Amino acid sequence: MTRILVAAVPIPGHVGPLWRIANDLAGRGHDVTFVTGAQFRETARAGGPRFVALSGIAGFDTERQIEVFEGRRGLQPGPQQLDYDFIKMFYEPVAEQHATLQRVLAEAPEEPTVLITDQSFMGHWPVQLGAPGIKPAACIGIGVVPLSLNSVDTAPFGLALPPDSSAEGRARNIEQNRMVEAMFANSTGVLASILRDLGADTGKMPFPMDAVAALPDRFLELAIQGVEYPRSDLPPGVQFVGSLPAELPEDLSLPGWWGDVLAAHRVVVVTQGTLANRDLTQLIEPTTRALADLDALVVVTTGRADATLSVVPDNVRIVDFVPYAALLPHADLLVTNGGYGGCLQALAHGVPLVIAGQSEDKIEVSARLAWTGAAINLATDTPSESDVRSAVETIFKEPGYRARAMELRAESARHDAFDEIAQVVKDVMG
Repeated sequence: MTRILVAAVPIPGHVGPLWRIANDLAGRGHDVTFVTGAQFRETARAGGPRFVALSGIAGFDTERQIEVFEGRRGLQPGPQQLDYDFIKMFYEPVAEQHATLQRVLAEAPEEPTVLITDQSFMGHWPVQLGAPGIKPAACIGIGVVPLSLNSVDTAPFGLALPPDSSAEGRARNIEQNRMVEAMFANSTGVLASILRDLGADTGKMPFPMDAVAALPDRFLELAIQGVEYPRSDLPPGVQFVGSLPAELPEDLSLPGWWGDVLAAHRVVVVTQGTLANRDLTQLIEPTTRALADLDALVVVTTGRADATLSVVPDNVRIVDFVPYAALLPHADLLVTNGGYGGCLQALAHGVPLVIAGQSEDKIEVSARLAWTGAAINLATDTPSESDVRSAVETIFKEPGYRARAMELRAESARHDAFDEIAQVVKDVMG
């Protein structure tokens, strides 16, 4: 039995997969503690991992979320928003993350501990960079968004440009990587100052986008290699383990109209995810209007129980949540704002996508999945009805999108993420 500490920033798309990993490892007999914001305490189930709440602003509660999202409202999508997000969501909480980890590690300071974190949790960086404190026996990073690593073969994360490994492309990439490091000098400086205050030697710190994979002993991307740009200089510790399988809850409750899904000739699923779903006029409403006369059942998942649509066409069914494990086997297309986990689940079921999302990491999710040939990227948060309709019709008319999605489904089926993660835990402990 190995002592394992699993930590995640308190954002649903990060907590969800890390909790499932923690629960699986506990089920394999390991001693697992799960650390994230107190608002996720109810996620912990009897007999699973022990739950420990992050302290201070690392808990990222509702008030903090409102403060952060209000502050980014007037910023341009891409590098400007990312710089702000890095500081407010990921860098400022580092000191409290570090303090929480140290308290848990101090409960058994002599016992070797494996630390597993999502890529945005940086509370272990201080001790990794020489700060005083208890250092885990091994650190494993889990990638829940696209790889952000600088490379000679790719443009920097946040620019949403396709890869280019030609001589001219590599020259472009190297120059743009330098430009982006300069562009993020402000947020990098904030992080360095926080780390120095904790006693870290920041002279050893890689650029933060690279450090997410360079500082852990191993970095496991919850994706298949087919959805990520090829990199000739990918660090040896990076491994693609596939996405976590879709999960059906024991108390599954399906809406009363579920028979319509089973009987439908064609099903289009529409979602704005779990975070950017306050304003349904961005994607859901224009999509339902655009597809009102389409020969298909349109299933809208709003992500919140209080959501309403101004107009509900006859072919539209609305629900706050249905597990993808239940819904995607019946779907022919997913229209989404680009949440990474949901997009990968769609591809794991062979479902092509229309993506309209440019906030957070979605600008890169959209670009990468369009690059695979299994998706159309509308390159906006607020698509027009005509653009949505055109993209949907294109995917249904051109079989290449579905064929490519099925190829990626086959690649996904070759992975068992839980088994591969468990094996890496075993490997790093020798």
